[in-house]
Amino acid sequence: MYAKYFVLFAILFTGWFLRKINFIDDKMNHSMNKLIVYFAYPCLIVHNIGNVDMTGKVVLDFLITFVISLVCFFLYGLIAFGYAKARKFPADVSNVAEFAMSTPNNGFMGFPVSLIFFGEKGLFLMLAHNAAMNFFIFTYCTNLLQRNNPEKKKPTLRNVTRATCKFLLNPNILALFIGFALSLLGGILPDVVDEYLLYIGNVSTPMAMIFIGSSLATSDMRKVFTTRVVIESSIVKLLIMPAITIGLVFFLPVDPLIKSIVVLGIAFPTAATVSMLAEQENQSALTASMILVLSTIASIATVPGTISVLNMIF
Repeated sequence: MYAKYFVLFAILFTGWFLRKINFIDDKMNHSMNKLIVYFAYPCLIVHNIGNVDMTGKVVLDFLITFVISLVCFFLYGLIAFGYAKARKFPADVSNVAEFAMSTPNNGFMGFPVSLIFFGEKGLFLMLAHNAAMNFFIFTYCTNLLQRNNPEKKKPTLRNVTRATCKFLLNPNILALFIGFALSLLGGILPDVVDEYLLYIGNVSTPMAMIFIGSSLATSDMRKVFTTRVVIESSIVKLLIMPAITIGLVFFLPVDPLIKSIVVLGIAFPTAATVSMLAEQENQSALTASMILVLSTIASIATVPGTISVLNMIF
């Protein structure tokens, strides 16, 4: 598991170094962002979900995990909003901090960790958790990032209809539907196409970390460890959210493995997607990147601790 952390920071440092020597500039950083969010990541979603064998109890467990995770994510959004308001986070970074507190790195880190500690079924259920997070991101969180936009249009029937169509045509949401359809149809995707999706999708994580490292290159790294919003958001992300989730799922009449995956899923550090979407919406991508870095460092201790607690109570 710790090898994954080393890889993450090594790739992040690569982005930082390339920006420092001016190999990466603002234009390249922005283009890389769009490539990841709107092409590479959807390919990875289609590949991961499309290869799940959706039959019998497998379908039921997947759907139960997806629904519980989705409800939890919207509760996380509400909790993060309340915390940021109670702690009087500055308005210009509050929306990004709320986003960062609510969304975990349950893909690049979640998939291998769930496989190591909970086996193939654990990995399968983490896919459901990841799918729920993507739905949450491209519904609630994209709207959250526009909260500070002075040009945000008032809700009218026409605007709501356009926003709904835009949501349904978002490549990541389309990828979810396509992946579900392919899995239900039983692996009809040709091997060569599936391999293409895998190759393209696999670049999303390293490129995302390069993007974050590049973004951090223009900031003072000392602020990562001294900024109140960054520190508090990381604590909420790694400790408070998992603790609340344990309370939410503890008495549910479902498979203990499902409970464990739902809790473990939120226990991972902040997702790289937060920084990339914040940059696209001209919000504080730097704040998101700093929370990602601090939460990732701290999770070296908190994630193994969470797994130990799960093994004891479930």
